[in-house]
Amino acid sequence: MKFSAASVAALSAFLPQIVSAHVTMVEPKQWFVPEVIRGSVETSDSQQHPLQADGSNFPCHGVPPEDVVATYEPGSTQKLKLLGTAVHGGGSGQMSITYDVNPTKDSKFRVMQSWMGDHPVKAAGNLGPQDRDPQNLGAQFPLDSINPLSFKVPSGLPKGKAVVAWTWFNKLGNREMYMKCATVEITGQETSTAAFDALPEMFRANSGNGCEVPANIDAIAFKNPGPATVGTGVTPIACDSTKVGSGSPEKKPDTGSPSSSSIVVKPTGTSSQLPTGTAYPTYGGTTPPAPTKTSAATRPAATTKPVTATQAPAPSQQPQPPAGGACVEGAIVCNADRTWSQCGSGRLQNMGPVAPGMACKNGVFDRQRRSIRFSNDHMRRRHAGAEVSQ
Repeated sequence: MKFSAASVAALSAFLPQIVSAHVTMVEPKQWFVPEVIRGSVETSDSQQHPLQADGSNFPCHGVPPEDVVATYEPGSTQKLKLLGTAVHGGGSGQMSITYDVNPTKDSKFRVMQSWMGDHPVKAAGNLGPQDRDPQNLGAQFPLDSINPLSFKVPSGLPKGKAVVAWTWFNKLGNREMYMKCATVEITGQETSTAAFDALPEMFRANSGNGCEVPANIDAIAFKNPGPATVGTGVTPIACDSTKVGSGSPEKKPDTGSPSSSSIVVKPTGTSSQLPTGTAYPTYGGTTPPAPTKTSAATRPAATTKPVTATQAPAPSQQPQPPAGGACVEGAIVCNADRTWSQCGSGRLQNMGPVAPGMACKNGVFDRQRRSIRFSNDHMRRRHAGAEVSQ
């Protein structure tokens, strides 16, 4: 089989995104994380990278805090804008706040809002030219163009400078925790910390604290999701040790509106509509199970038996790099069972089945060509017809 130069060039154009184009937070603007390349890709760092698996750069990548980039009024709704295409099949996330302007490992981040499932967008794997990124923008793709995100700033927060953090736990791929931080100013006249203290602790995992989120979880059922939630939690995490807030915010006069503790924010985007074409290859560890058509009404309740971290795929189940060291970043391996693997973070990772209509051979993709064959009877009838017409 021959491969056209056009097909190879097209594939080469979007393959680097699978490895490097994670997600960045641009509103509020995240603190700058300088690019650091180390011996292993897993220990590198940049604007798009997740936190280190050992927690060495928790929180906020360990970078210096920056100036105020936004002003928030308590009780207001604010936009969350993200860039990137490596959405890893969605996942779950939180928006949290701390008043430690130079946060440390001991700082108390408290949850303002949680997204449980399909976060930041609903996707089969990663986005790309075949899935809602037709211009191949990659790391510069605005996710709010397909699923606008916002979060509620709790009422009663004390005035002053604060740090907000967007955290995300991807569904597919390596077990990672993303944490993007920004400095903001909380307005108003409130000086009591009661409303802040009443918020639950931020969930932490996959970052050296002994807790790991298993792969392929559609929606984490956060133990303490905070006053505003989007989505319905399906799977609780056994090692979720977060605690509820200890404060007791001053009770405000009843105005007839729902209390903040019962706020459920509905998604406003169209991300639930997956493309009908070929799914974009996922960037994952082991091959995820085929999704089942389960409506929201039939999803298991949050009382589902907790999934322990020991249920995560063992490292030995993943394709291993070739002898002699780490694989070449971005290299493709065509597997015998019609799946394919790609080198990411220094090791081969199974990306799942080859997309329908595509063929993988010698590390290259191309569209399959159908060969038309006629039966002997068909050929005899055709030959006989030709003789009659002569």
